[in-house]
Amino acid sequence: MGTDNKKIDSSTVLITGITGFAGSYLAEHLHGFAREIHGISRSGKWPKTCPANLHNIPLHTSNFQDSAQLALLLKTINPTHIYHLAGFAQTGKSFVNQHDAWLGNLNAPQTLYDAIKKSGINAKVLFAGSGLIYGSARYDKEIKTESSELMPQSPYASSKAAADLLSYQVWVNDKIEIIRARPFNHIGPRQSIDFAMASFSKQIAEVELLGKKPVIKTGSLSAFRDLTDVRDTVRAYASLMEHGKPGEAYNIGSGKNTRISDALKMLVSFSNKPNLIIEEEPSPSTQDFELLVGIDKLNKTISWEPAFSLEKTLTDTLNYWRQVIAAQLQNPKE
Repeated sequence: MGTDNKKIDSSTVLITGITGFAGSYLAEHLHGFAREIHGISRSGKWPKTCPANLHNIPLHTSNFQDSAQLALLLKTINPTHIYHLAGFAQTGKSFVNQHDAWLGNLNAPQTLYDAIKKSGINAKVLFAGSGLIYGSARYDKEIKTESSELMPQSPYASSKAAADLLSYQVWVNDKIEIIRARPFNHIGPRQSIDFAMASFSKQIAEVELLGKKPVIKTGSLSAFRDLTDVRDTVRAYASLMEHGKPGEAYNIGSGKNTRISDALKMLVSFSNKPNLIIEEEPSPSTQDFELLVGIDKLNKTISWEPAFSLEKTLTDTLNYWRQVIAAQLQNPKE
């Protein structure tokens, strides 16, 4: 697929989880030069926050528990490229909803791969996993490469690690061309407030527009994270679909770390309420080594360079929440 030149190609794309955070941005990125795009969505409808031009993309529903039903859908669509982004996304909530995490993150891709075999279609697949499958750094500034040991530390990460290994096994045994993407933290407009940057941005916008107390409540701010704009992450997905090798795994990140407290300071500096008070609820004290994301393999494969600076991403995220809250004020019943 020609992902950087905006000319129509002959691909028929299927995106699972298309109405989600990364899925909707991937649809935006591919819109206008894939010949045809279809999506699978649990809700079966586009959120109002997604651009209007995406609403013309056909949405299909599947619970990813019936491979025969999914095989019929695949035969009907006959995709040449499948991006599997659907799944259970919240790390913290996976401790409480372990069954749902394993169902969404392991059973779903297994059902998809079984359905591909049953349908007889010939499609290339990108599986969107997670950098959390590596676990935490064991010493300061440890670099996690694609060959690093998998040491997941949550049901979310464990289920993603199992699905990553399943994807490799299906490639070896069944020759379904599957590329394994391992994205680290990706952020941006439209992200759920279950994630830190979205939560901070929403709280700042509420102080500005709703007159709430100038207090931003946070979790621990001491950790470092590799923060990548979601628009860069999906661009990497599309480029890996074209240039990545089936069976291979690829880390996706910026290659740069930011302390969460510094990202929050940057957000606060963009606010028109300069005297915001930060109320931090630190996690239990643990030794938190700084983890570095190794992206050499990604660089060699797609000449990777993020297009969005952290400042631009955070500015866009804050402005998004300002727009959401302003719209709620104008239409309080919606």
